[in-house]
Amino acid sequence: MSEHGIYGFAGRVLFADLDSGSHRTEALNREWCEESLGGFGMNLRLYESLAQPGCDPLSADSRLILGAGPLVGTLAPGASRVMATARFPLTGAVASACGGMGLGAQIKWAGYDHLVIRGRATQPSYLLVEDRGVRVIAAPELWGRDTHETTAELWSRHPGSSVACIGQAGENQVCSALAIIDMSSTLGRGGLGAVMGAKLLKAIVVRGSGGVAVADPDRFMQAVDGLHRRLRSWPRRERALQLGMMASYPGLEPAYLSVKRGRAACPSCFVGDKDVLGLPGEPPSSFTTSCTSYLNAMLLGLLLDLDLREQVLILDLLDRLGLCFISFMNMALFLRDLAAHGLLQPGDLELPDMSGAQALDGFRFLANLAWGIALKQGAGTVLAAGWRAALAHFGPEAERFAITVKGQDCLYDPRVSGLGTMEFEQVVSPRGPTSASSGSPTYSPGTPLPDFPRHAARMGATPEAVERICAGGDLNVGRLTRYSEDWFSLFSSLGICNRAQNNRFYNIEVISELFSAGTGMQAGPRDLMDRAAASWELYRALNRREGFSEADDRAPAQWFREDEVWRRAGRMEDYFHRRAVTAAEMDRLLEDYRDERSR
Repeated sequence: MSEHGIYGFAGRVLFADLDSGSHRTEALNREWCEESLGGFGMNLRLYESLAQPGCDPLSADSRLILGAGPLVGTLAPGASRVMATARFPLTGAVASACGGMGLGAQIKWAGYDHLVIRGRATQPSYLLVEDRGVRVIAAPELWGRDTHETTAELWSRHPGSSVACIGQAGENQVCSALAIIDMSSTLGRGGLGAVMGAKLLKAIVVRGSGGVAVADPDRFMQAVDGLHRRLRSWPRRERALQLGMMASYPGLEPAYLSVKRGRAACPSCFVGDKDVLGLPGEPPSSFTTSCTSYLNAMLLGLLLDLDLREQVLILDLLDRLGLCFISFMNMALFLRDLAAHGLLQPGDLELPDMSGAQALDGFRFLANLAWGIALKQGAGTVLAAGWRAALAHFGPEAERFAITVKGQDCLYDPRVSGLGTMEFEQVVSPRGPTSASSGSPTYSPGTPLPDFPRHAARMGATPEAVERICAGGDLNVGRLTRYSEDWFSLFSSLGICNRAQNNRFYNIEVISELFSAGTGMQAGPRDLMDRAAASWELYRALNRREGFSEADDRAPAQWFREDEVWRRAGRMEDYFHRRAVTAAEMDRLLEDYRDERSR
């Protein structure tokens, strides 16, 4: 039990003021713990009580809140998620992003559940949080260094710590900048890195030596052991351990294995989904890098004709600069499409180390583009300001080549994958396109309809909701998305990773058992799902407070055109690829989604 008498929680919130270098702690609100469950939900409660609507994301008064839920730091499999909540500069939305590796556990072990950061340091600094004390440490020598260099230096100064830091993109307040945790996990698509850069906060370093006490250890470990038994009996276990996310792409195994040098896992993860990569044909001593997944590099390589060596190098460069890989990939494709249609003017492609016109693919172009965006030089200056600025610069004709919602680029295109919850949720997500619903069964292509009732029930949907989701022998992704979002809210509040390799072993009954045994707060499956849903509704309410409305939930116009996309022409189709999805049907699905959220 924490010193404040709350099992599963450390029981304290740390408030750090970068202006003065001071800090204070407050006891965690137990009522809020029960209502919001912690992590994601508690972050939102704190943000609501502390942040003023309309606050400039890059101002000293903006709040950056980190939170780790009650299962983080325990032996619950995959319970390593840290949540970061702030108003993000790319869209202006209040956003909650999640990341892995050791940061969440270290926050708990240092004696805190949440860190609330405001102000702007007088010079480049990092925040050091330890169970022995909290300090804002001036570190101008780290400014200008990339994320891997910064992390290595801070690890040498504070052995055993976890480091979340920004690269040059965050320092220059690039709207697509993010933070990197322990060289392996990304945090903050949409501009968290810029928020840190505006605060002159180069890094957050946390090191704790405590633990997390659970209310009923025997009951808790029975639930943990049951999850491990499920993993051991999973027929695809060895394949998942060997290949991680690439296990879903059998045709690309040889390419992945030629660059794979190892795998890494977050604390308590029983699968491991982080990649350690090298250059094909070269020994590990020549070059290695770690990343959240090789999948991103593979996608960019296929789209812009990179060989395996170049794929690894561009992935490494983007992580070092602290640039969102997905946004960067979409910006590169955007420029290529503009060039192909004669929409670029002389000077539009001026980038560091480039002279004259260059081919709009290949490693040299991409590397120069990455540096241009991160340093806000040449053409990179426009893209660094985000999609709205880029479209204003290139003119109305350019809009058809940027697939965005709420000012953020999409991760998934239903003209390729079909309209599942991941694709649909991009339209209704409060923060803009994300992977918040990736725990749903539509994450895997080809899941047959008869499997959906079981999956939906596993995610906490009631029998009545399951009937609505699968009414008429079809799949209503609008209605299913509500439960995918609530499932993400639950996982992120408790601190469980919702990546498919981990998520698949959980169901609402197991989570109820872990929460009740861990915290001593008895909560059944229905109670937990209701609280998770309430947190998601608060998420939406905070963004209505910022001026967003249902009118902003608009599917990109490109989805309804049969343009070339991802190098194939096609139409938007339903998840099963049985029929086209029209604009009218999308409107109906949006109404079904809103109806389901109101229940």
